[in-house]
Amino acid sequence: MSVIYEPKGRALEYSLLACNLFTGCPHGCEYCYAPGSLHMTKEKFKTDVKPRKDILERIKKDAVKLQGTDKRVLLCFTCDPYPPEAIEQGVTRKVIVILRDNRIPFQVLTKGGIRAVRDFDLYGANDAFATTLTYLQDDGRTLDAEPGAALPSDRIEAIRQAHERGIETWVSLEPVLDPDESIAIIAVTYNFVDLYKIGRLNHIANDTDWRAFGYAAVEMCEKLGKRYYVKNDLAACMKGIKFHSTDTRKVY
Repeated sequence: MSVIYEPKGRALEYSLLACNLFTGCPHGCEYCYAPGSLHMTKEKFKTDVKPRKDILERIKKDAVKLQGTDKRVLLCFTCDPYPPEAIEQGVTRKVIVILRDNRIPFQVLTKGGIRAVRDFDLYGANDAFATTLTYLQDDGRTLDAEPGAALPSDRIEAIRQAHERGIETWVSLEPVLDPDESIAIIAVTYNFVDLYKIGRLNHIANDTDWRAFGYAAVEMCEKLGKRYYVKNDLAACMKGIKFHSTDTRKVY
């Protein structure tokens, strides 16, 4: 069975191909959908983190079939590519080498922060580095929502370093836990972020005015001359508001 797969639903908006390298994630984010979708308890998902069985050999087989594709492979959706185990065992670095050797473009989406920087030497012109940002400050809100993830300042520093190395960068503004914070994130990071993928908060009841948020986020990006992609769930709330999403799931 292939481990590089075609995502479905909301995930497909982020990437046309993806690969999940680990069985769990130590970040323990309160909003994470993965434990439920994988039929695991949150505790087991957070503590039983290990590389998927035979992951390197399976990726090698898939990579041969995908050689030269123009579709970027996203690492990862149901886990993070940079838990401490990724560094200890070198799994993620080895996976990136396999993708690179087979001319397969990739995009890394991580809340591992500086742990990911050691692999920046492997990125080529068609690859991208991304992080999810929900809050700006290293305060109690972040610790409550994402207790095991790298702090916002750490993630921001990682994406800044990626930009300095000439790596394409993007930020996932999803989930949006505080609309004002998401707008502030754009204002603070735009000098070293190439694109913002803007969504909303799903699965959790809230009274946010998503139309107003979507308008403000798009207005901020356009004012700053930044590319953006508005996810379908948010776009459905923005009827009558003109915007132009940029799709970077392929390389051209």
